[in-house]
Order: sequence, then C-alpha cells, then structure tokens
Amino acid sequence: MDTVQVDYIAIDAEWDKKVSNHHFDIYHLSGWIAASAVIDKGKPQGIIAHYKNKEVLLPIIVRDIDSEHWDATSTYGYGGPLMDKTLTDAELDVVLDEIRAFLCERGCVSLFMRLHPIINKEWIPTVGKALTHGLTLVSDLSKSEEEHWSETQNRHRRGIKKAIKMDVVTKTEFLTRQNAMVFSDIYKETMRNVKASDYYFFDDDYFFNLLENLQEKILLITAYQDDKPIGSSIYTLCQESGIMQFHLGGTLNAYTHLQPSKLITHVARNWGRENRYEVLHLGGGVGSNLDSLYEYKKGFSSQELLFKTYRLIVNVAKYTELVADIWFTESDLLSDFFPLYRKEPSKEEVLETIQVEPLANVT
Repeated sequence: MDTVQVDYIAIDAEWDKKVSNHHFDIYHLSGWIAASAVIDKGKPQGIIAHYKNKEVLLPIIVRDIDSEHWDATSTYGYGGPLMDKTLTDAELDVVLDEIRAFLCERGCVSLFMRLHPIINKEWIPTVGKALTHGLTLVSDLSKSEEEHWSETQNRHRRGIKKAIKMDVVTKTEFLTRQNAMVFSDIYKETMRNVKASDYYFFDDDYFFNLLENLQEKILLITAYQDDKPIGSSIYTLCQESGIMQFHLGGTLNAYTHLQPSKLITHVARNWGRENRYEVLHLGGGVGSNLDSLYEYKKGFSSQELLFKTYRLIVNVAKYTELVADIWFTESDLLSDFFPLYRKEPSKEEVLETIQVEPLANVT
C-alpha cells in the first residue's frame, strides 16, 4: 500500500507478537510499558503505522493535560520506535507526518521519545527534531574474560579485589517479591543520599509490576557481607536481541567504602558473557552528562554510543498557548526541556513576553 495507514493498538499480548517481528528491547514489551505507566502516571498506548508494506510501532504513555488535550512520552528507559529495516529516511518522514496528523486529530499536543542508543542509532528524522544529549557506554560480551578484565580500569580492579578480600559475596537471581523489597530499601537509601528528585523514588508497586509482567527478564544481583545485603542492582534481559541493560542500583551508605557496586558490575558482565548475551548496555551519566557516574561506567568499557531524544510538536497552536500561560525566564525559553510547558519555571525574574518562533523547528 502506498498510502500511510495509522491506528491505535492495545498494549497486550498481540502487541508483543508484533514487537517480536522487529529488533527490539525489553522497553518495547507490554510488561515494561505497563510498569512505566506507573512511574509516569499515564495510560499505555500503542501506535501502529503501515506504509508500502512496512511497519512502524510506537509505544507511548498518554498523559492528560486537560479534558480535551494530552501529550505522549516514551516509556522509562530507551523506548524508541520500532520499524522495518528497509524503511528509508524519506519514507519514515512520510509516516511521521501521518502519525502527527493522526495524533493531532485525537487531541495530542506533543510527542517525546527517548531513542534507543542501539536500535535507533541510525535514525535521523527531518519531521520533528532529534537531539543528541550525550554518550552511553556498552560492553561487548563477545569478548573473553581476559579481554574484559584487561579493559577494566585499574581503580575498578582494585575495588573489585578489595570487596572480595573483605568477604563481600554476590547472589544472582531473578526478581521475586522478597528480594524486590530488599532492593527497594537499598535503592531508596541511595536516592536519599544523593538527594535525587522525587521522580526517582519509585513506589514498590513499580517493582512488583516488573515482577508480575516480566518475570525472568529482570535479573537482580545483590552483594552481601556477613549475610547482610549491602548493595544491589537490577539488570534487564532481552535474549531475543542479545541486549542486557543496567537499570537501577544502590549501595547502603555505611558500606560504600567496600565498593560493592564495582563487584556487582563485574559479576553482571561475567553473567552476560556466560549466558551468551551480545552486549551489556551500562547507560550514561545523570541527565546524559559526562559526570562521575559516566566515568564510573567508563571504567568497565570505553565503547560509546550516542543518546538522543526525539521531539515533535503535534499541535503548534495549543503548545504555544500552554507555554504562554506560564511565566518562564529567558533561560527557560532557551532550554532544551521538552515539552516546555511541563517544566518548572526558574525562580529568576520571569519574562512577560513569550517568543514562539523557536518552536517551529521541532514541528
């Protein structure tokens, strides 16, 4: 067919069957999308488009703005679009134009997606705007144990050896209700220690949702000293695509000197290699910055990928109206936060005049 057909599709088992026809990751599966909706307080929704017998799938979370309007965000993590490999950039732009019209008719104001650094790495749309924010790090699991140890920085080697010398041991298991609570306690203490925003204090229901819907696709590695859990990390598993991904982790403040997180990452890399995964995606720094978290992850692998987001203003008039209703500072208006109307205004002197012209380049 040479016309673009766009429609809604429920996020369910049938969705997962369609996803399985593409190169996908855990972020595209119905179980993950359901858990992500808990975080973003929205409704899971799938978009499906066909053009010239080629398929595009967009998993989104719908968030209400008012009784008539809403916006869409991708799932927590890297939930970008899935599409046929033969779809050209020009064809993709045709599809995106039709998706924009479809969404606008149904009250959508904007669409935001975190693109997958592996699956969407070559995606360059001209409809909307893709921004590069920073780098993520990935470990090639086809390498040998000796090669992995060789590319581990000396400071991390020392940390791993120290943890082992101090009788820190690890336990690798799939997520259960009991160990999810252990992880949750460690994770929340870590978030308090680093003064993380409220967004990152995930409710226990989020972890239970992962357990219920994804089961053996969630791996938990916990470090113990004298039978006390002192650090723990969650990894996601997508055997179909060979992608293993660090998700969340934490260490009890009183045990950071033992550096259990380094031992956990080392064990995770070994587990992925032994279980024939292709890559361990470690992610990047906080807010995609080249910060201490990024440098920590780089201590295990220096192989870098670009992290990008995609922004599309679906309804320019409504988007502009929503932005104009908020007294933003000049720095707010120049920021790359998207959608801008969901940004908390800075506490500086606000501007009374809103310049709307810059919005045009993301439509």
